[in-house]
Amino acid sequence: MMKISALPLLAGSVLLLIGCDIEYGTLPEHYYDFRHGTQQWQAGFSDYPSDNADIYQLESGMRNLPTGFSGKGFYLAGMNRSDDLFMYIKKQITGLQPSTRYQLSVSVRFLTNAGADCMGVGGSPGESVYLKFGYATTEPKQAGYYLNADKGNQSQDGTQARVIGNVAAPGISCDGQQFASKTVSGSGNTPLQFTSNADGTIWVFIGTDSGFEGLTRLYYQELELRILPR
Repeated sequence: MMKISALPLLAGSVLLLIGCDIEYGTLPEHYYDFRHGTQQWQAGFSDYPSDNADIYQLESGMRNLPTGFSGKGFYLAGMNRSDDLFMYIKKQITGLQPSTRYQLSVSVRFLTNAGADCMGVGGSPGESVYLKFGYATTEPKQAGYYLNADKGNQSQDGTQARVIGNVAAPGISCDGQQFASKTVSGSGNTPLQFTSNADGTIWVFIGTDSGFEGLTRLYYQELELRILPR
């Protein structure tokens, strides 16, 4: 068994683990292991026509991990027919100081079946599916067509979100039959700061903004939020 500290937040670091378990020591306050359920994280989808949702094959919820891995993960899947599908998980964070400035960074581990340097319609299934994290003062959700928070578009940051990587996993084939566990950590190209609400809350979301016009399947395994006063 491989042992590392709990998802260290090293800007720009990427760790690929295929078939490995991680044993964690002292856990930080905002650490979530989806082997133990959703822990109040919720799934969401945006940037698609909700009146035609069936053709997007949207799925979410706790699932057993695929062959080669044990336990459960928070599963998200969608067929990106809009060339812009955003699939995410979200949670309201409580217990912050009221109306206080914070800086947010994340580390997330997930299973992906998107190999590196693969061809796909509209873009690659790995490098063109951008991993983002962000915040919102009210619950993030689809408002009409788009998310009600400025997450940016695909590879671009938004005022409320940062790109920290993609879902490509070197070492697996392009046929989508094998999954690998990938960890992405960081804060983006520029720090992401927010002011907590007057009641000491903030919403946080982590998800993928896709330029690949195909099916993306992910199992979120673990994540850590680092929320530091500024």
